[in-house]
Amino acid sequence: MGKLLSNFRNTFILSLILAGVMIYAFGRTTTGFNDMLFWQAVARWAHVVAGILWIGLLYYFNFVQIRVMPNIPAELKPAVGKHIAPEALFWFRWSALVTVLA
Repeated sequence: MGKLLSNFRNTFILSLILAGVMIYAFGRTTTGFNDMLFWQAVARWAHVVAGILWIGLLYYFNFVQIRVMPNIPAELKPAVGKHIAPEALFWFRWSALVTVLA
């Protein structure tokens, strides 16, 4: 189990599978998959999860990265700009989109 969660891609896929299992189980125990209340609950769940990710990344950018950047040595700053920030911005954009659409 430790090796499974040490890789981000595997962890992300596992979380999507578990979320799908939870949504399926919820659909089986409620009125069913054809009910509008079920799909509203799924959309609300997606909205909350994406919103938490969006707000968390916003706090990271405003309170962590901006505050710490002046203290990082000059030779390490390109690593932040080339590796960390693009990845964080990717998830920031998609979580914002999912939040708004859901």
